[in-house]
Amino acid sequence: MGWFKRWYGANPLHLLAMIGCFALAWYAGAGLLHAKPVGVAVWFAGAVVGHDVILMPLYALADKSVMTVFRHRPPKLPTVPGSTTCASPWCSPACCC
Repeated sequence: MGWFKRWYGANPLHLLAMIGCFALAWYAGAGLLHAKPVGVAVWFAGAVVGHDVILMPLYALADKSVMTVFRHRPPKLPTVPGSTTCASPWCSPACCC
């Protein structure tokens, strides 16, 4: 069991659940595609256009709004009593700057 977890990275039950989910999705997709191929193509094209044209600009706007709010806040850096600041970003506290 240990070798499987090291090889796969998760519990064997996770692999079984993933295989079941993919099998169910394959079954549903194949059945739907066989029954209504034009409807599936139209739905897929509409989903792609709706995501790329409508939702992606909204995601970008929300990200830009949140970043402008949080970017102007001063960073909360930990302070060490008695420490000195150095001009070099690669300088360690032990060096003599």
